[in-house]
Amino acid sequence: MTTLSTRHASGTLASQLKAIVGAENLLSAAPDLEVVSRTNVPDRNIPQFAVYPGTAEEVAEIFKVANEHKIPVWPVSQGKNWGYGSKSACYPGGITMILSRMNRIYEVNEDLCYAVIEPGVTYGQLNDYLKANHPSLWADSSGSTKDASVVGNALDRGRGVTPYADHFGALCGMEVVLPSGEMLRTGTGPSETFPAWNVYKWGTGPYIDGLFSQSNLGTVVKSGIWLMPAPEKYDFFVFEYTADSSRFADFLDTFRKLIFQGAIKSYPHLANDFAMLCIVDQYPNDLLHPGQRHLSSDAMAEWKKRLGVSDWTFGCGMYGSKQEVKLHKKIAKKELGKFGEVVFVGGCEKDTLKGRLMLKAARMALRLKGKTVKLLEGLPYAIRLFQGIPTDYFCRQVYFKSHAEKPAMGDVEPARDGCGFVWIGPVVPFTSEHLIGFLDEVRPLYDLYEFDFFVELIIESPRSVICLLGFFYDKQDEKESERATQLYDALRELSHERGYPPYRASSVSSPKALDCNPTLKSTLHDIKRAVDPNNILAPGRYGVDLTSK
Repeated sequence: MTTLSTRHASGTLASQLKAIVGAENLLSAAPDLEVVSRTNVPDRNIPQFAVYPGTAEEVAEIFKVANEHKIPVWPVSQGKNWGYGSKSACYPGGITMILSRMNRIYEVNEDLCYAVIEPGVTYGQLNDYLKANHPSLWADSSGSTKDASVVGNALDRGRGVTPYADHFGALCGMEVVLPSGEMLRTGTGPSETFPAWNVYKWGTGPYIDGLFSQSNLGTVVKSGIWLMPAPEKYDFFVFEYTADSSRFADFLDTFRKLIFQGAIKSYPHLANDFAMLCIVDQYPNDLLHPGQRHLSSDAMAEWKKRLGVSDWTFGCGMYGSKQEVKLHKKIAKKELGKFGEVVFVGGCEKDTLKGRLMLKAARMALRLKGKTVKLLEGLPYAIRLFQGIPTDYFCRQVYFKSHAEKPAMGDVEPARDGCGFVWIGPVVPFTSEHLIGFLDEVRPLYDLYEFDFFVELIIESPRSVICLLGFFYDKQDEKESERATQLYDALRELSHERGYPPYRASSVSSPKALDCNPTLKSTLHDIKRAVDPNNILAPGRYGVDLTSK
């Protein structure tokens, strides 16, 4: 990686970038770059320039100029991957290229259920467009902000909750700018005259789309994405685990079988007590004993009692014909009811009369079961999320330990607001033996570094689970930031030792992400050398950096 070393070269580059995107779309002042590079993880790097291209052609021109000056380019879509690095590169200096202006929706095909979009298109934008123009189609959404990029999240292999939860798997046919500035179309679409481009992803010959996911081999500037036909019937239920902890293994294995059988078609997030409490409350400092940095078991029990939170909770959508949903509800009630409470609350949106009546009835039923008003506040948003309707409600949990109060929805920007939190998501086989064994090893690390234990078991498939481990820290507390880094390193080391690598890396861990697989890392370096000999595109991302080999 090379950075500019002279004022003359820097001025020349700035002039060239300005000529490509316009002065209003180039940032070079220190205060602006400080804002752009803010992140939630303990470390960050400030770029030399931030540039906002508006077209694929401008992206290509930026790469040509970067090659001329031998300066690295770090592309992001919206930069909303909070807890993983946001817009911050894994190195200082260079150009941060933000694709948020590239937000065109080119096509929606109702018959074949796909859209063609640019990386600046957000979940909120796509959902609004479908609702207004194609209400028979749903787009899956992540549990993060509605302002996150659809394509960006998919390329990071983010997850949703509907039957179309595999976001990268839903991409079909990409337009990619290579580090040289050359344009590549993947799949069945060497040109726009090929109508199968967005319906058959494999193309002819080697399948290469995966080379542009979690990588630094090309920048995706357009992609097809498959959409879900709205089902005839949608319903939603809440499950709370109330059985003795000795039965948790049986519950996990039963849960897996229901997904294999197709009785559960969505991909729920099974949240532990602390994860649920983060959503609905601020940190209970009044329950900390003097000198404590995290809650005791007695304090956790008191906090859970205040709000009516169980050990484990998840929401779940049900989809299909009326007959299918009726049958699957019966199966879920019977099998999951052996381990806790299963409460169906209907699938209507909250802004309809029927929806309001159903939600009111559900809330009354849950209130009778000891649930607080604060806990039930998120119910309408959960119902809508499992319909692919994005919301900022759940991502506000990251303000849990911040000095700022949780903001109003629509104004959620934790990187801007100085929230400290980190995610790491080891992938674990979906058996009780693997899951419980791993969690039993993880929890003592939280105690060792004095953080409260946060985990969501994200159902990736009937065969695997993403153990999303998170921890919140005070970014203004230097010692707590150090402990956060130490816990992250310990969790990452444990996950690799046990053979459960994280499903995605953060800017903190990215340079070492492939150290556990040296042959793969070497192969990717060989490909990098072929397509990016000047090491321009995001060097170090996922450990691929020509200067390190």
